[in-house]
Amino acid sequence: MIVIRKFKGFAYVKGLSLLVAVFLLFLFIQPGKEDGPLFMRRTFPQEQQKGAAANAFQFAFLSDLHKGWGVFKPIMKEIARDENSFAVIGGDIVAQNKGDRYRFVLRELTEVKGPPPLYFVTGNHDVYDYADNPEYSLENFRRYCGPDDYWFFWGNAAFIVLNDARLTITNDQFHWLQDTLRMARGRFAHIFVFMHIPPFDPREGQSYCLPKSDGEKFMALMEKFGVTYVFCGHIHCYFREVINGVIYIIAGGAGGGLKCPDSFYHYVRVSVQGEVIEDSVIKVQKDWWLEITGDIKYELRVRKPFLLSFLTVAMGQSFLYFFAL
Repeated sequence: MIVIRKFKGFAYVKGLSLLVAVFLLFLFIQPGKEDGPLFMRRTFPQEQQKGAAANAFQFAFLSDLHKGWGVFKPIMKEIARDENSFAVIGGDIVAQNKGDRYRFVLRELTEVKGPPPLYFVTGNHDVYDYADNPEYSLENFRRYCGPDDYWFFWGNAAFIVLNDARLTITNDQFHWLQDTLRMARGRFAHIFVFMHIPPFDPREGQSYCLPKSDGEKFMALMEKFGVTYVFCGHIHCYFREVINGVIYIIAGGAGGGLKCPDSFYHYVRVSVQGEVIEDSVIKVQKDWWLEITGDIKYELRVRKPFLLSFLTVAMGQSFLYFFAL
């Protein structure tokens, strides 16, 4: 089921909006100004609801935020309004693995009123600094988002999060995943698995996914333990396929540049009513005002240049996107 929902922005010409935004933000945002502490809400197993009353709930999945302020903030506002029990962000929370990038994005998320608890999946951009340092590092992700391989439960469902951001799943991770799946199958009615890199690429002739051996081994485990859903991102498109009884959803349109013909910005809503589960993809439109103000705040607080920055803002995030990370 596809639900179309539009987010209305200001009906001004983008250039005029830019001028107004620059004026207002220069009044209230000073370069180098220290921000307050982060207050990200997360839950833990002992805090989660149990019993029959908790078996009816709704959660949201979104992935690949990058620097798409005009997309993921409206998505988070909608998720908060819909009273989702929680949301899972499926990786690429930041465009570049730097502490100031994490702090900025998390502060943007905390500006949403009444956000649900958030769970994070590790994406490749979250663990690599593509501009300056090609080395893999989990330090920032673990500091700002929490663990990378973990599980939690909600009502009658288990949720397993796996870090495959290095484009592989190690033998130790496979052992942990198998043990966790075995435990979950005996205790919960539904099992949901989340990771960033998909086990296969549904596009013909493309392979933006795990190596074939890892992907096949992973999918065999999903089938063996009767996993209900697998959620991934990375491709910046939406796909839904059922393979040997397992539902695979790839949803990577929460802010990063779209990569497929006829693709669209979106998130996924999942409703659990006892034994019945329904999923729907919610199409969204970019809010230009939030994109402009977000870009300017980012330039002033994080990057702090004053020439290329405004050219980038005026042209949109697609202009010199990877150069201006």
